[in-house]
Amino acid sequence: MRRTILTIGLLLTLAGVFVMNQGVQILTPVATVFGMASYVQVENPVITSTLVTIQPTNYSYLSANLDGNVQVSGTIQVEAGQEIGFYVMDEGNLSLWKLGQPANILLAKPSTISSNFTLTPPTTGTYFFVFDNPDQNGRVIVFNASSVRNVPVLPPFIQYAPYELLLVGIPLIILGLKTGKKSRSKKSVAKKCRFCGGKIQIDQTFCPKCKRSQS
Repeated sequence: MRRTILTIGLLLTLAGVFVMNQGVQILTPVATVFGMASYVQVENPVITSTLVTIQPTNYSYLSANLDGNVQVSGTIQVEAGQEIGFYVMDEGNLSLWKLGQPANILLAKPSTISSNFTLTPPTTGTYFFVFDNPDQNGRVIVFNASSVRNVPVLPPFIQYAPYELLLVGIPLIILGLKTGKKSRSKKSVAKKCRFCGGKIQIDQTFCPKCKRSQS
């Protein structure tokens, strides 16, 4: 029993220390499987609302570091109701696009005045939001973009799991150690019968073997 109590206490304590060091988010997959995790959408700006001026028959762009497989959404608004081309691509494809060569464009809106957009970069890296003005008149646009993440929300009893594990594990370790001391102390207080040499507990008056009084 003592060994079992110590083992359980030690495992719970180690688990509590591990979760505390790694963060309770490592429990998210388990919580999700059992339906104990909910998710909320959190937006973080990658390009705050910015005014961009585009010269006639020219282009301009804004760049941002985006995480792979994380959704990005934003808005583009051209002043005075004038159209522009709007494209999103990585650096290598931007170089091809500048040269007029075929390029792999993540998002393409050849003609837009006002729109909301959503895209998901396949890999982490620097991406360029390109504004193309083929007209003889200049353009002014207002642009913004934000990353959108589904952030898990764990119930309180999972958020405090490391402390709960420690609160159970440490007392079990102490209990196991005390149980061991009690058993050893009982063995150490035994004495021998002065008549037959049999073992007698210190608080016993008669020998259990020969039944003779020790007084």
